[in-house]
Amino acid sequence: FDQSDAPGCALGVYQDGRLLYARGYGMASLEHGIALTPRSVLDVGSISKQFTAMAILLLERDGKLRLDDPIRKLFPEMPPYADGVTWRRALSQTSGLRDLWTLWGMTGRTFRGDTVDALRVITRSAGTNYAPGARYLYTNSGWILAAQAVYRLTGQSLAQFAEARIFAPLGMRDTRFFGDNAMVIPGLATAYAPESGGGYRVARNTYDGAIAGAGGVHTTIEDFGRWLDNYDRLIVGDAAIVRTMTTPTLLADGSPARSTLSQAYAVGLSAGTLRGLPVVSHGGSWAGYRGHFLRFPEQRFAVATFCNVSNAGPDTLARQVAGIYLGDRMEPDTTSAWVAALDAAPAAPITAVERQAIAGIWRNVATGQVQRIRLTGDTLFSIGGERTRVVPLGGGRFRLGRGTELRLATDGGTRLLTRTAIDTSSYVRADSVALTVAQLAAYAGDYRNDEIEATQSWRVEKGELVVYAAGRRLGTLDPTYRDGFVRGGTVIDVTRDTRGRITGFVVQAGRVRDLPFTRVR
Repeated sequence: FDQSDAPGCALGVYQDGRLLYARGYGMASLEHGIALTPRSVLDVGSISKQFTAMAILLLERDGKLRLDDPIRKLFPEMPPYADGVTWRRALSQTSGLRDLWTLWGMTGRTFRGDTVDALRVITRSAGTNYAPGARYLYTNSGWILAAQAVYRLTGQSLAQFAEARIFAPLGMRDTRFFGDNAMVIPGLATAYAPESGGGYRVARNTYDGAIAGAGGVHTTIEDFGRWLDNYDRLIVGDAAIVRTMTTPTLLADGSPARSTLSQAYAVGLSAGTLRGLPVVSHGGSWAGYRGHFLRFPEQRFAVATFCNVSNAGPDTLARQVAGIYLGDRMEPDTTSAWVAALDAAPAAPITAVERQAIAGIWRNVATGQVQRIRLTGDTLFSIGGERTRVVPLGGGRFRLGRGTELRLATDGGTRLLTRTAIDTSSYVRADSVALTVAQLAAYAGDYRNDEIEATQSWRVEKGELVVYAAGRRLGTLDPTYRDGFVRGGTVIDVTRDTRGRITGFVVQAGRVRDLPFTRVR
């Protein structure tokens, strides 16, 4: 990132409550030729969640609510299932609440991001992704409710409350919650996204303040150090609050709410280990901003990387920097070594039979995600949001892009294992399908979901099935398996009655599960 003509990252290294090293790499503004510095202000995305957690826990200490209160106590307009969703569940990614942004993406409507729009979608949701406490699944909806809870309990916006109770006491003068997209933020770094042909485009936030709570904090490397120091000095909050924020939440079965093999979600933070050392962390992503931080409590050491370009890898950078300072106290970096060896492995010749064995449609039963591998000539490609080459490595192993290994399980080729640096997933083979234009026409029609107040229209255009909502073209529906379609990362299963007539479809979209649409025409 150390380039004078490109956006980049600001890096902070902290030891014993002081800023040990700070530097900006790259440009804060390409338009005005302003370099990134440790005092540049950046949107840190979901890193903001820990500040919202602190606000709620301060209100608990004030006697305004309890973490184990049901959210419906403050939001009686929620459906009855919200009686089983506590604030602890809502703030630990174990609530089952459907994610606002994923839901909104299915409506085709323009979202200003105001509180009225946000609450209408969240409170009309007729069900949860799963029983509260049954599993971990990241969602922003509980955090948006938390921001509104601050207002309902205090009469102050989250931005006002955080300024008075958190930022001002800690001397965080350049830190604030985002209020609206017209506000002037001194020192703000512009966010960018790379263009495929070279160069960059501005990738800014276009929403108003409803993202506050789930995200929205704008801060600097210098100010963030004051916040990290508070975990030890406790100027704001107390030891009990910090324990709550850093102790993994337990699921209903008593197991930790694991987000990866080595991390579990607490309240606004992830807690786990990195190369044998206890670590607390969180990442953030919003518009073109990317961020990550790692805090090692036993070493009183932390690293933060805040970036203003969408293809940055702040989590990798933070781990690398932590390794420079703490490497002699860490276990060997077997994960990075595995990724490096995978990425460096040469392509191996394989037979046509071996290529055919991995080609086809694979589905993750737990998440609904689909992996589509297509054979074009002698070359394998993964078809998803983009076309990525699948490189054979021999022995039933393949490399997908960088840092992802595909492996055929030794059970007759009915399972595909996908491994990354943080997790392993299992996929089962699904029967592929190719549909004629006449067959596609049977799916054309209008489908309605009253929860999000949206009607999607499926139409056949130029031999493809295309979906529209609110007059906007959302994309193409790719036939994948029998009565199954994929649009980007969304998987759609068509439903039929006992006579075989199409009655609707069910959506699996990452942070939204089992969302039904009913055919109305």
